[in-house]
Amino acid sequence: MSRTELRDVIKIRYATAENAVFEEKRGFISLTFRPEDGEEKTYDRVKLQRNFPNSTPEEYVSVLDKEDNEICMIRSLSDLGEETAEILRREAERRYRVFRIKKILSVNQRYGFSYWKIESDDGVREFTVQDTYRSFRKIGGDRATVSDVDGNRYEIPSLSGLDRRSMKKIELFI
Repeated sequence: MSRTELRDVIKIRYATAENAVFEEKRGFISLTFRPEDGEEKTYDRVKLQRNFPNSTPEEYVSVLDKEDNEICMIRSLSDLGEETAEILRREAERRYRVFRIKKILSVNQRYGFSYWKIESDDGVREFTVQDTYRSFRKIGGDRATVSDVDGNRYEIPSLSGLDRRSMKKIELFI
């Protein structure tokens, strides 16, 4: 019985400056991709998914079609040229916008949801979190993130930097 290598089962197709053309059209990113093992295909709308959003946000970025199927992978945005990299950076920043929490004004729980009102770097915001215990994560020593039902992310850059009232509102989740 032969041993199957992972690289033989999973074929990752990488986007390069030679085989991929990304363009911004009507507020969306389109891709014309010419893989080595197939014919050229154009995708009117693609999404970017950072595989390591905290440690290497510009490396190993998956390019997905409308149904979230991976078309190709970008090793590094800088490999695609500065103009293309800038288009993709703007799109990734729009998609991965993280609101920084300065103060927690209220957190109310009802029926498995929590309703947050916070002061962020972008003003006062209100959002809803489902299953707060799973959606609230400590990252690193003193940082934390929480994700809302719409997929938006909120970061507390320093738990110890929060005022006492804010900490009291979230101490149950820490």
